[in-house]
Amino acid sequence: MATLGKIRNHGVLLLIVIGGALLLFVLTGFFNTNDLANFFQGNKTVVGKIDGEKIQYQDFFALKEQTEDFYKIESGNDAVNEETGSRLLDETWNRIVMQSVLEKDADAIGMCVTKQELKDLTIGENINNISPIISQRKLFVNPQTGRFDVQRVIQLITDINNAEVIKQASSEQLRQMRNYWQFLESNVKTNKLVEKYNTLISKALVVNSLEAKYAFDKNQTSVDLVYAMKPYFAVADSTVTVSESEIKTLYNKRKEQFKQDEACDISYVVFPVKPSDADFMAAAEQINNAKEEFATTDDIMGVTNDFSDKQYLDIFLTKNDIDADLQDFAFSGAKDAVFGPILNNDTYKMARIVDNAVSPDSVKLSMIIVAEQTTEATRKKTDSIMNVLKSGANFAAVAYQSSMDKNTAAKGGEVGWFREVSLEKEIAEPAFKAAVNAPFVYENPQGYTQIFVVTEKTKPVSKVKLAVIETLVVPSKTTQAKIYQDAKQFAAESKTADLMPAIAAEKGYTLVPQPNVLRNTQNLGGNKGSREVIRWAFENKINTVSDVKECGNTLIVAGVTKKVKEGYRSFEDAKPSLEAELRKDKKFVNMKSDFSGKTIEQLAAENFSVDTVKSFSFASSFAGSLGNEPALAALAPKAEIDAVSAPVKGTNGAYVFKVLTKTDSNREFDAKQEAQMLKSQNQNIFYYLVEALKKTYKVKDERFKFF
Repeated sequence: MATLGKIRNHGVLLLIVIGGALLLFVLTGFFNTNDLANFFQGNKTVVGKIDGEKIQYQDFFALKEQTEDFYKIESGNDAVNEETGSRLLDETWNRIVMQSVLEKDADAIGMCVTKQELKDLTIGENINNISPIISQRKLFVNPQTGRFDVQRVIQLITDINNAEVIKQASSEQLRQMRNYWQFLESNVKTNKLVEKYNTLISKALVVNSLEAKYAFDKNQTSVDLVYAMKPYFAVADSTVTVSESEIKTLYNKRKEQFKQDEACDISYVVFPVKPSDADFMAAAEQINNAKEEFATTDDIMGVTNDFSDKQYLDIFLTKNDIDADLQDFAFSGAKDAVFGPILNNDTYKMARIVDNAVSPDSVKLSMIIVAEQTTEATRKKTDSIMNVLKSGANFAAVAYQSSMDKNTAAKGGEVGWFREVSLEKEIAEPAFKAAVNAPFVYENPQGYTQIFVVTEKTKPVSKVKLAVIETLVVPSKTTQAKIYQDAKQFAAESKTADLMPAIAAEKGYTLVPQPNVLRNTQNLGGNKGSREVIRWAFENKINTVSDVKECGNTLIVAGVTKKVKEGYRSFEDAKPSLEAELRKDKKFVNMKSDFSGKTIEQLAAENFSVDTVKSFSFASSFAGSLGNEPALAALAPKAEIDAVSAPVKGTNGAYVFKVLTKTDSNREFDAKQEAQMLKSQNQNIFYYLVEALKKTYKVKDERFKFF
């Protein structure tokens, strides 16, 4: 039960399971169906397909929920915000795809992870063999040793299957804990399968002596060179002609490069729902009207809570606990002094000094939890323990024997260091006033008692009890109506998407183009809550303009400017880029004569672009201001010193070069070392393998129907 009770207090960064390669992993069993499917018909419940197998909505949702529960427990957050939820949705889908395609291929060659292997990786006797996915979870660290403790893993598994624990735990808590463990266990299994598969592929990749020698040779010679370049844009397009047939020939040759997913181009205008000048004036008047009462009242908590968006914090605060714009006032003013109101961003603030104090910044607490069947029995047991402590008994020993929280009991009741602001007032006040080793009691509203003792204190610091009225300026109903009316009018006047640019310009609105939006894109640009706009765009025709869409704190009016079907880009869509490429080729042919018989210096005098490149070799990627020039990498190391090259067709223009110096490396060839370096460069091969498997098994993503 102790594990159940403390699981939420162990939030850590998701550095192992949620991140990195484990983004690809997934729980097993997602293809199971249940009675809910009978409620729907046909493909209405299908989230996607892999190799013709349907992924049902309820199974996908269950896995998404498991991913979210793992995130909640690890991060310590009770809720998942929209941005995180969108990320976890994608991660769940990626894991499903990865799991499915990998298992299909592994099964074909008899590769699997056995039950015994899984046991050894999760709760095995040899802790060195336990997967880091388990051993690096903070929940499984023994607080006494600070190290991983497999017994804490076993305890969790026992708890989630123990009938007595199930009776005491809430159904929500139990569900989350089971999801947490299932998530870990399945990721361990999949991680092991990935490891096996990756090892198999890596062993199959052999680097022979010729490859090793080639890799060595291409790094042996480096050169310093100078070049003269004439950009393609310097030649007018009108000087070359590209025929339709030439473009079609190139299109057919390159057609596989033009594969595409279903997409659409969207243009939209955002109308932020933010307060007007009138709203700021009204908020300023309101807080100024409250100032006299705030400055003179004896009911500081009541008045503060009446006027402020934040509740009064009736505890002493250090300088770091107070907003920067109030710190100087808080620690220089006298008691009952009032500051403000001031405006910071969209918030008006006003503060009053309630009291001053000098006390420790932090205290170290130990705790004993007492929980009996009835309140009377709990109080009686608490009194008995307090009498024992007051008689001189060692708190740590009593906590070890009597506390219901076995996690802290194992450490003599120690719960750690706390600052006043991090504790409930009913605990903070006695804790920061109590003498060291003087126990005090707190009756928790949840029905149990906590006996605390302060074991250490930091040095005293200045503190202040500060009442702060904060009023966030929000758009009034009148302002909201005006913004909505503006958006509505823009939508009405923009009868078609092609009219939107002119109307937006006339009204001073910014029209944002968003090309190549995919069906499963979660948000339009950086606008939260705009998934509905994307869904609308795919359901409507080209040139359609939407009604006003409410997206969080903004309104959006969108238009569909283009639609692309799944398959291949049409010839017309691909034509501009292909035509530009062919035109560049023809320009180069015409430009070659411009370099004929001329030195670099003569070309420089004719305003050609001239620059030098240092230490350039066959293995180099970029050539200074020329950018990425693979042709130069191939030619320069083999060229003669001081000889001007023939014209080269570059990425951005035609150029010639001259090698100034050559440097040969004195490093000796080591076939074994070169082979090892080449192997290390193949570490990403598994990623490309998975991408190939996804194509083979025809993965179809249809999440857009539901999310």
